[in-house]
Amino acid sequence: MIEPEPKAFDRRPEPRKRVLLSGLIVYGHGALTCDCTFRNVSTGGARIRLPYMLALPNRFHVINVREGVAHHARVAWNKGLELGIRFDTSISLSAKPDILFERLKKLWLAKATR
Repeated sequence: MIEPEPKAFDRRPEPRKRVLLSGLIVYGHGALTCDCTFRNVSTGGARIRLPYMLALPNRFHVINVREGVAHHARVAWNKGLELGIRFDTSISLSAKPDILFERLKKLWLAKATR
């Protein structure tokens, strides 16, 4: 009898939920943006997909358009159009009156109304 292969070890601290959500990457102090798609997400990070190759900084903001939440994120791994990111902090865009977050909120609202 053939034994089934053991599952690969998952190094993530918490499980990720498979999703298909629109997102927006924001960098350059809010001046530059790029659409993205969340493919899976947890409280500590996500796997996102880019529509085209892009040289991103190691740290940036990413907005979950549906939830209205901005995450200050950093790249954990990069496989071309797909990135694994870790969330350093997360903020609800409906509550924070900071200038940078106001810019992120405006970008989110513009994206969410399309």
